[in-house]
Amino acid sequence: MEDAYEADDLPPAAEHQKVVESSIQPLAEIFGLGRLDFRQQGDSKDFIKIWVETNQRPLFSIDLTRIGGTVLKSEIVQQGNAGDQQKTILAPSANYLLFQKCETCLDRRYPKARDTFDIDVLQTKAAQLDDNLKTHLDDFLQMKELDAGLIRSRIARMDPKLCTVELRPLLPQELSAEPAKDDFKRLRKALVAVFSKWI
Repeated sequence: MEDAYEADDLPPAAEHQKVVESSIQPLAEIFGLGRLDFRQQGDSKDFIKIWVETNQRPLFSIDLTRIGGTVLKSEIVQQGNAGDQQKTILAPSANYLLFQKCETCLDRRYPKARDTFDIDVLQTKAAQLDDNLKTHLDDFLQMKELDAGLIRSRIARMDPKLCTVELRPLLPQELSAEPAKDDFKRLRKALVAVFSKWI
């Protein structure tokens, strides 16, 4: 019988790091980032943060927590553990990650190009908001009193200047150059597609 991490169990930081490293190190080498470094911050039963860095420059962090935040039960899926095929982990579905990114995109005081980039990536992986998630996003919009005008203004803010300034330092050149080819129209189209019901 396969093992599964329960919702209240955090995988050991060293095990999580091993899985991440084996999964992304080959990609880092393809993009010319060299050997990745991992720096652990915090190690308690409730919170672990692991920074992934290259040349002493942070790329992103992996945050594991049992504190706060809930995921709809219907949006929890089992994923194989790349480090041990006999184990699985419980994780939010790609659709739920898209829902969370939509909330984050609209809830920030100032729009961030990285949110739009993530939304585009998730959509290219076939993530979508089903009727249930659209209802939850609708509730969020009403609670925050966010209207079509605000959403359209957020989309318009994703201009070449903002996207270039924000994405170039965060992404390998190959990834940041691709959406720049059409002045980041692709990213704006991703927002139009995901928020089409509300604009």
